[in-house]
Amino acid sequence: MSALRRALLGSVFVMSSLLSASAVQAAEAGQGGTAWADSVRRALAGRSAQTVATADSDTNQAHRIFQKGVASWYGGRFHNRRTSSGERFDKGSLTAAHPTAPLGSKLRVVSEDTGRSVVVTINDRGPYSRGRIIDVSKAAAAELGMLNSGIAHVRVEPAPVEVASAPDEGGLANSSLSLQDTAQRTARPLHRARHRR
Repeated sequence: MSALRRALLGSVFVMSSLLSASAVQAAEAGQGGTAWADSVRRALAGRSAQTVATADSDTNQAHRIFQKGVASWYGGRFHNRRTSSGERFDKGSLTAAHPTAPLGSKLRVVSEDTGRSVVVTINDRGPYSRGRIIDVSKAAAAELGMLNSGIAHVRVEPAPVEVASAPDEGGLANSSLSLQDTAQRTARPLHRARHRR
């Protein structure tokens, strides 16, 4: 991040915290006591209480985070190459590349074109194409019904807890790695950025 960008973000943060602090002080002091301001305060207070009650009753559905955008799939020439997590890419497994999701986390990808969904494990970084939010493996693309088109409009959200905590199909084989194998896998550097043509 450039120094200018850091300075701008820092000043925005400081200004927003100062403004919110002065707004709280004004509210406590009773300043801005117009009828309109009082009605807005009452409405916002009621709204925040209602939102908290709704979030508790809907089992945290109000706090679900999701992302919408375009997904693509990759396979072929990347098959059997190392991913950012250190494991080898398998185009037949349900995996994906995401720029910010933690490696090893599970995300649910829902195609808005076909209505189909799949749970993928994040094992790589990417996509490196503009406008894309996730790259899924060939197997995941087949589940979503996007093999022919190559891309799909999707919604990406964290996988439900039951699915995310379930062991992978190959979990037993992966758990039997020796300490030496694990040390070798973690010592590998991240791969260079791939440029698609």
